Amino acid sequence: MLDVSVLPAFLLAVAVILVTPGPDMAFMIATGINQGRGAAVRGAFGVTTAMTVWVLLAATGLGVALTQLPSALDAIRIAGAAYLLVLAATTWRHAGAEIADVHTVPNVFRRGFLVNITNPKIALFFVAFLPQFLGTTTDRPFAQILMLGLLLQLTGLAADLAIGSAAGLFRDAVLSRPRVRMALDGAAGTVYGALAVLLLVGVARE
Repeated sequence: MLDVSVLPAFLLAVAVILVTPGPDMAFMIATGINQGRGAAVRGAFGVTTAMTVWVLLAATGLGVALTQLPSALDAIRIAGAAYLLVLAATTWRHAGAEIADVHTVPNVFRRGFLVNITNPKIALFFVAFLPQFLGTTTDRPFAQILMLGLLLQLTGLAADLAIGSAAGLFRDAVLSRPRVRMALDGAAGTVYGALAVLLLVGVARE
């Protein structure tokens, strides 16, 4: 039976996760600014789809096994940093470009998926923090983790859609100013690069 008594504390923890800057938030802001609201929506669903993988890993116990591998989380951080550097380079290269039609923007869903699946903040939450909200279901945690994971996905999707759409609206307001677009795109690429460096520094310090 599901234990709903943990939901207030869990939702509070989720709120903290969602407002803490990280690769997912940077991706949604950059996508909205760089490619517009339509692309941001597709990216948000990519991010949410990747969460399904983490939910299943946590629910089946594979997440716990992942934390017991000494270099597993470091590998996730390095992979995430590498992909963020790719996004930074791509964003800088296309800085100032006009927004393409939503149907011609390539791989935005896949980009969102890859950003989230290599996000160490999400990995740590699912494999180390989520099990603390099992409540009275410690003997049969599968359904409990699925419930909590679904709540995280829904709230995360709502937040990502809001952030990406807001960034897209801001971009729409400055479409007629190429220099402003170039500055915004350059800033988005810089954020990607900075997050990549922070991830690599974290690995080097441990």
